[in-house]
Amino acid sequence: MNRFWSEPLDPLHRRLIFIAALVLIPVMLYPALPVWKMTMHAPQYPEGLNLVIYPNTIRGDIDKVNTLNHYVGMHKIEAADFKEFTYLPFSLTLFGIMALMAALANRRDVALIGWLAFTLFAAIMFKDFADWLYHYGHDLDPRAAIKLPAFTPPLIGFRRMANFKVWSLPGAGSILLGVAWLLGPAIALLDFRARRAARRRTAAREAA
Repeated sequence: MNRFWSEPLDPLHRRLIFIAALVLIPVMLYPALPVWKMTMHAPQYPEGLNLVIYPNTIRGDIDKVNTLNHYVGMHKIEAADFKEFTYLPFSLTLFGIMALMAALANRRDVALIGWLAFTLFAAIMFKDFADWLYHYGHDLDPRAAIKLPAFTPPLIGFRRMANFKVWSLPGAGSILLGVAWLLGPAIALLDFRARRAARRRTAAREAA
């Protein structure tokens, strides 16, 4: 097992890890790329209302959405309420640095630890996002002018809520993060196949 970790990576696999690091870099520049976008259409808003989530803040038609939220008893949306914005940019930068270190130093262990940590972090972020949506749709003020049954806005995909059609989809940042994540199992599969082929060649030479 120790030998496995100490063996150098195949040059192709190192290049793929380096690509994963490069894919993460645009997302590290957090003001540039959104990680999620929610669009709401209704007869009174034919142009739609948008909420765009970045690694460090929320932008879009926040004031209009908060006005609507006030009438139905939902909490006001404020970036300061989301603690994730304080550490998300740093975490993405750390994962990018780990991938870069693994490629430059030819370290198989750093690559695997970074990918596993990235996977766990992504799962936690998805859970937090789902918890946000559940909280905003279920913790309604009973004194609100308009009474709505409890609901959960869509985490991903489409849902009709009252007279609103709501779409929730990943942004360009999340797509890049997904590409970086998928490179992990792709590299592992290529590495496994390369090692198995090498063992077969060694066995064939020994048999001959």
